[in-house]
Amino acid sequence: MANGGQKPRVLLVDDHRVLLDRVSSLLSDDFDVVGLCTDGRQAIDAAPTVAPDVVVLDINMPGLDGFQTMRGLTQAGSRAPVVILSLHDAEECVAEAFRCGARGYVLKRQVVHDLSGALDQVLQGRLFAPSLTSLYRLTNGPSAPHAMQLYGDVPPFLDGLAAFFDKALRHGDATCIAATEDVREGLRARLRVRGWDVGGSPGHDRCLFLDAGETLNRFMRNGLPDAELLAELVAELDDFRRTVANNATSGLTMFGNMVVSLIASGNAAGTIALEKQWNALTQDRPYFTLCGYATSCFQNGSADLWSRVCAEHWAVSQASDL
Repeated sequence: MANGGQKPRVLLVDDHRVLLDRVSSLLSDDFDVVGLCTDGRQAIDAAPTVAPDVVVLDINMPGLDGFQTMRGLTQAGSRAPVVILSLHDAEECVAEAFRCGARGYVLKRQVVHDLSGALDQVLQGRLFAPSLTSLYRLTNGPSAPHAMQLYGDVPPFLDGLAAFFDKALRHGDATCIAATEDVREGLRARLRVRGWDVGGSPGHDRCLFLDAGETLNRFMRNGLPDAELLAELVAELDDFRRTVANNATSGLTMFGNMVVSLIASGNAAGTIALEKQWNALTQDRPYFTLCGYATSCFQNGSADLWSRVCAEHWAVSQASDL
């Protein structure tokens, strides 16, 4: 926790007082709500006094809007990261919030499910995005972004994953899906509806499907990833990218849920080792890697597995059905 073990200090800013009170009550067990402000100017004036660790901020407010308030907080000397809490789910609005310096974005309809987790992620230095498509638009950050999404039921997760890969394919990226059969087949069907001939013969040349179990067998040895074998796979994927991508600067967008099988078999150590090695092997390559973690991964594992998994990723998202 921030402040040497004390609850993290949160400043809430929204022009609807009823919502402020509701969110304050929602956060009260795990956070210290140090201020409730109903407009941006109040927040800028209050921040130096209440010294929040994180600010939760609406976009549409009378007077200063959320983007202006973020700039004002920075000019007033606040270093607290900002999580936007908004009704607006348009990708342009989400992208603008992150461009203006927000570290997280939560939709008001998802406040109960997402806000506390978003604050935790942001306080640990990661981004929290409201959807997979918004994550894709943030890939101009790190050289090789590595993100994760937590999902419950597979069908609604696949709807978001299909939109994510639709964007990558339209951008000209090479794409790879290393996943379990239910995810592969569900994603194939959804991408075909969107006009992409994938997974058949010959299929779209920029979309490669791999079986999760077969792929794991290629590089897992004695419960841990073999560095040389994993490096061979990464090199093959890079050859694939250079061969099929629209131009030399196009990237590889990859999804995998191999970790679900590893954790189900009790191999949490192998999961963390795989995440670490993947980071090391892809850090200088034009890759965007998205890892899918089912909620079942964290139901019977070690108490710190969630935090250890999150630590290996640059950004976190949660499926809308959670």
